[in-house]
Amino acid sequence: MRNTTVVRLIFLLGVAGAISAGQAGQAGKATWKGTVTTENGVKFVKNPAEPLYGEYAFELKEDLRLGGDPVKETSYFPKGAVLAVNADGDLFIADYGNRRVQMFDKNGAFVRTVGRQGQGPGEYMFPGGVLFDADGNIWIDGGRQMVVFSKDGAFVRNVPWIAKPLSRKMLGPGGSFIGTLQPQLAPDGPKLELIRIEPDGKTSRTLAEFRNELSQAKEAMAFHHYSTWITFAPVSTESFAYGFSGEYKIFIADAEGKTTLVLTMPEKPQAISGPEKDETRKNGLFAWMGGNRKDEGVFFPDHRPFFTQFMADDAGRLYVLRLPSILEKDAPRRVDVFSREGIFLYRMTWTSLPAAIRGGCLYEVRQDPETDEYLVIRHKITNWEAMKSR
Repeated sequence: MRNTTVVRLIFLLGVAGAISAGQAGQAGKATWKGTVTTENGVKFVKNPAEPLYGEYAFELKEDLRLGGDPVKETSYFPKGAVLAVNADGDLFIADYGNRRVQMFDKNGAFVRTVGRQGQGPGEYMFPGGVLFDADGNIWIDGGRQMVVFSKDGAFVRNVPWIAKPLSRKMLGPGGSFIGTLQPQLAPDGPKLELIRIEPDGKTSRTLAEFRNELSQAKEAMAFHHYSTWITFAPVSTESFAYGFSGEYKIFIADAEGKTTLVLTMPEKPQAISGPEKDETRKNGLFAWMGGNRKDEGVFFPDHRPFFTQFMADDAGRLYVLRLPSILEKDAPRRVDVFSREGIFLYRMTWTSLPAAIRGGCLYEVRQDPETDEYLVIRHKITNWEAMKSR
């Protein structure tokens, strides 16, 4: 059946009152009412419930579009696309339907296909994404291994896949990896771990560990809309943010994984209603382990998880995407925006998720409603300079 859902990234400009309130907050001398303390070299930032500058909305003007034209074979993504943007504004598209990675410059001109399909040096089978290290080298996630290329596309090396499979990952210093392990059934129940794996692919250490509702699971466990997770994202080449979605506490760590800052914000937990649980059992299960039925091992946390995803822009701002009710999955998403110092700056409302926010531009991957093909679109954020970083 053809999927006719339009994945559109339309950032709500909001009612005039909300926008004017945010602008007034920026124009005036807003006073932050939180507190900052330091303990054992770690800074603790306690935010008030309201953002320093109120509401904000990106004003977007599309200035680049790739895909949707079968004649342009180099920029045709019929089955899916994962976008990454480097510090120079070049676009790298993991076109896993065609099993290739396409590079375009900041003007949208095709540069090259990075690597090729295969299982030898400089080759990959299913490119699932692209990462960049501090030197700008290109790391292609090939499923069972990473394939590394220089900035100019020259093959550097294949990195055999690490001993512990990471469900999500980012690059750490010196070719290390930071990511989360898939929870596994165990006699004392599963746990959530954020780990660092060294470049040898074998040595690892735990950076953070959390217990969630899955700790009740002994013989079966289901992953669903309200499951709590460890969420993380790079903030810069020297730091990253992580947090356990069951509590509104976000940790900023250096590249080695040492915590340097902890930010909090008062949030009243929201109970998960009976209708939400019923809908989750019916349509909200993502995966499960053990058991004979899909709904075996379905455990719910005491309240809704607070967030689902972190993003950062190149100004050092952290975007925290809040979890909506499963009964309103298509409703606009609330987003909390923090400065690099942990200050709650803005509240935003998004109706879909960007792939990246870089260089005053917002990038999205959108599915065409008529053809189901994937488009990569860049928008200029015309009010980018008006957005405060502190």
